[in-house]
Amino acid sequence: MRRCYIVLLVLTVLIAGLAARPAAARDLKFGFTPVLGEAEMRAEFDPLAAYLSEAIGQKVVLYVAKDYGDLRTQMEAGAVDIGSFSPFAYVDATRGGKIRIIAQSIIDGTAAYRGIIVARKNSGLKTVTDLQGKRFAFVDPKSASGYVYPRAMLIEKGFDPKNYFKDTIFAGDHNKVIAAVLEGRVDAGAIYEGALPVARANGVPTEDLVTLASTDPIPHDAIAVRTGLDEALAKKIQTALVDMGKSEAGRRVIANSKKKLTGHVIAEDSLFDVVRRTAKTAGM
Repeated sequence: MRRCYIVLLVLTVLIAGLAARPAAARDLKFGFTPVLGEAEMRAEFDPLAAYLSEAIGQKVVLYVAKDYGDLRTQMEAGAVDIGSFSPFAYVDATRGGKIRIIAQSIIDGTAAYRGIIVARKNSGLKTVTDLQGKRFAFVDPKSASGYVYPRAMLIEKGFDPKNYFKDTIFAGDHNKVIAAVLEGRVDAGAIYEGALPVARANGVPTEDLVTLASTDPIPHDAIAVRTGLDEALAKKIQTALVDMGKSEAGRRVIANSKKKLTGHVIAEDSLFDVVRRTAKTAGM
């Protein structure tokens, strides 16, 4: 009996100790809309996830969304905690009411960029008016520069995107649009302007492309957290993003960024009202 009592006492102490010990924090998932191919996305943003892990004291792992709408789905389900949304994907995701913005990406020192329409230099195409009856590649229905803004631009010029082109495809990311144009599978395509230097750095012959048109300025990507994420943790993430340039680890991420990430700034939802207005023009 004495031996049983001692065993029970030891078990009680062990169980009490385990109960008192705080549960290990689970990995945080940082999701990104698939602007480029997955290999390029991981090469670009794995270092950012590693920087955040060190800065906030909790492991952050990268999640590359299957498509532009998938990131919203994953965050609404609570499977992804932080999201870097392309502008219209962010606007679309706010409709669900389950994310909130904490920061905005700054690329190459600017808070905005443009979408462009590109064609092969030897195509003979000079302007968007030459695209009637041609084959055209968009990126994704929720891509700002790869669909929403070019669509709005066509509508403002009096062209109905449904009937203007002979055929249209959604390639899935900006690299795939560039490839489709260069390989002659389409006559022209819509991408964000920063996709060209990234592709050039990877050996793609972007010198064979010509720009036919540029869209209005578009605010750079929104960084958002899912509702329900601990407020103190969300604040730590925001501070780490905004203070990237103040640490050696953060400066290394910036220096090695092919997308020319400069850092992040605190942002408000109203910054993306211009995207909402453009989407309305585009009928979305």
